[in-house]
Amino acid sequence: MRTVGNIRHMSQPNRPVTALARGLRILETLSRAEGPMGNGQLARSTGLAPSTVSRLTDSLVQLGYLRINPTSGAYFLTPKNLRLGYPVLANMSIVGKGQRVLDDLSAETGVTAALAVRDEVHVAFVATARGRGVRAVRLAVGGRLPVAVSAAGLALMAQCAEPHRSRVLRQIRSDLIDRGADVTQFDDRLARAEQEHVVTTQGAWQDDIEGLAVSLQNNGDLYALTLVMKKGHLDPNRETLTQALTTAADTLSD
Repeated sequence: MRTVGNIRHMSQPNRPVTALARGLRILETLSRAEGPMGNGQLARSTGLAPSTVSRLTDSLVQLGYLRINPTSGAYFLTPKNLRLGYPVLANMSIVGKGQRVLDDLSAETGVTAALAVRDEVHVAFVATARGRGVRAVRLAVGGRLPVAVSAAGLALMAQCAEPHRSRVLRQIRSDLIDRGADVTQFDDRLARAEQEHVVTTQGAWQDDIEGLAVSLQNNGDLYALTLVMKKGHLDPNRETLTQALTTAADTLSD
């Protein structure tokens, strides 16, 4: 707050430094990519001018956050980026206990179990345990999925309160439109999630993937506990999976 004459005014929040925001956009885009990306691909994905992308990738290479493939000219993230991620997990008190719960849950159900938080229009997995059964799906710590197609994301959005909820929904719908995805399908899935304690998705992320998720509160933060499996496993085992999932979530809730 600042004072002008006898009138006190609330200071306006500083806008993000443009170059920093754009550089982070490059890193975020590469973190979601399935492989290395060239400057042209990054420009199309970020909406930034090619000349801007070229300057940013050159700077990020010099700083050690990107490496370039000398043959293809494509860029990929370096291990230096892990310095930013691992401290985040280390400071989450739920992760240690959560990993033990996930290991037990995965062993009991035979499918993959994961603990997720919302990261803008995505969910990020902070702990995972892959089941030993043939229906298990591989998920990695730090991996992300769009909120709109994941049981975990829908469970989190169903519990998201206003006014934050409206802003996030606008972002999700805008992202879906940008990717040419069906917004109506997301709205239908969210409406169902708001009516269910345990959220299910079948074929929303990939045609052969099913998910089951429930939200929980721990230390004031909102998480989603989820089971992810191959198609055909959920319906015949729904009751058993739901009971195991909700029991595990109660263990993690405070």
